[in-house]
This record gives sequence, C-alpha cells and structure tokens, in this order.
Amino acid sequence: MEGMIAVLLVISLLGGGAPDAVENKAARNTELAEAPAELIEEVNLSSDQILSSKENVTTATQLLAALPEIENKHKIAVYKIKDKTGQYSETGSPIVSQGATEMLITALMRSRQFNVLDRADFNDFMTEQNLVANDRIKDNEGPKIGQLSGADYIISGAITEYQIDKKTGGIGLRVAGKGGQQEYAVASSAIDLRVTDTSSGEVIWAKSLKKEIVGEKIGLEVFSFMGNNIVEFETGKGRQEVINLVVRTLLEEAVYKLTKNNTLKK
Repeated sequence: MEGMIAVLLVISLLGGGAPDAVENKAARNTELAEAPAELIEEVNLSSDQILSSKENVTTATQLLAALPEIENKHKIAVYKIKDKTGQYSETGSPIVSQGATEMLITALMRSRQFNVLDRADFNDFMTEQNLVANDRIKDNEGPKIGQLSGADYIISGAITEYQIDKKTGGIGLRVAGKGGQQEYAVASSAIDLRVTDTSSGEVIWAKSLKKEIVGEKIGLEVFSFMGNNIVEFETGKGRQEVINLVVRTLLEEAVYKLTKNNTLKK
C-alpha cells in the first residue's frame, strides 16, 4: 500500500510524468497544491512506515535524555574539536572522525542544559552579516547586525588518542562469549575537552576520557565490533565506523559529566 501511495504521489507531483517537461519552482509548487488532499493525508498518516532513517544514538545518549531540562541555560560557544592523533589510512585520509565538533553540538543540545552557540562555522554567519552590512540584502530581510549572542563559556578540545591492537587472550579469557586461546582486537580512543570562562580566560573544567571496544575475530584479518562495525587490518576498511562510535560515546559522556559537575555558575 505504501509503495502505491508513493508512486501515485510522485506521478501527481510530476504532472503525470511527462518526460519532456521542464519544470520551474512555481510549476512544482502549483502541482503540489493540486495533489489530491486525501492522497497527501494518507502519506502523512503513513510517515512512520515511509521514513527509513533512525536516531543516531549510543548507550550514553540515555544519560543526556534523563537530565531534567533547566530554565536558565548557560550560553556556551562550541569551537572546533580537532584531530590531534596524527593517524592516517593507507590512502592518506584521516582515520579518526572529522565530525567530532558536530557530535559535540548534538550532545550539548540533547542535554537541554545549554544555549549552544556555533563558533566552529562562524564564517558562515559572518557571510550573512556582511551581506546585510554591504546593502546586498532586501530591506528588513536577513540577520540584524549587532544581535549575536555572547557566550559565558567556550568549550573546545581534541581527539588525542587512537589505536587498534590485535591481541591474544589466554586460557580463561572470554571474548564475545568464547573462551580459551582467542585472538581479538581492541579499538580505543581518547578525547580531551576543556571549558573556559570568557570573562577571565580561566579554564574552569577539563576532562580526559578514554574508551575501548573489544572486537571478535570473524576472519583471517577481519574483526567484528558490536555487530556490523568491521575492521580489516590489511586494508583499514571500516576503521572509521568503529572509532566514530567510540568518539560519539566519549563526547556524550563528557557532556553528561560536565552537567553533573556544577562548575558553571552563571
């Protein structure tokens, strides 16, 4: 049923699917408005079955979700979380996630304890501000100059460690439910974060966290980490997936520890 709804809606929106039609924005909006109301309603009611994405969460996400939202939130500016591990794949690309800053912003927002200010992509904001300042935007449109929020605190830091080791467990060691002599792998990463008071420049909170994930050997040079995350030591394929999971978990746990520390007083 859902497939039929999707096909009917696409045909409706494309005006019958004429191959030679060249549609502009106004035409597409007209076709959307003319789509049968009952068809659009059916699609909306079936959204749970149509959507294929899911929330990207870790076990630490529930800690942030369990925090009570506060009314007077701290204004905290997020600066870039840098990769300082110096680890690169055979092709020269970084092994460690380059999305740590985005992960931190998501973790702070999930905690509902902060007014989060994005300073990592500040140039993007300044581009919009400058367009207004240079009279390149219509009157009464775009940002208002001089209205940017100021931060009480800055949070910054880096991914400081990354390592994947192959190891052999002795008798009595159980890895992934198996005992005896067993080859396994350990993926580990560490982050260092700090919070700085913007008035005094004083670092008022700093934390270094490290986490390991143990993987079971499933092939000659292939190890499985938590189900679908695979590391191949010969090619490096899949290493990013493992370490990204570790980094996101570390950042979420760091935010949780920050909220429970009661260091931020403003």
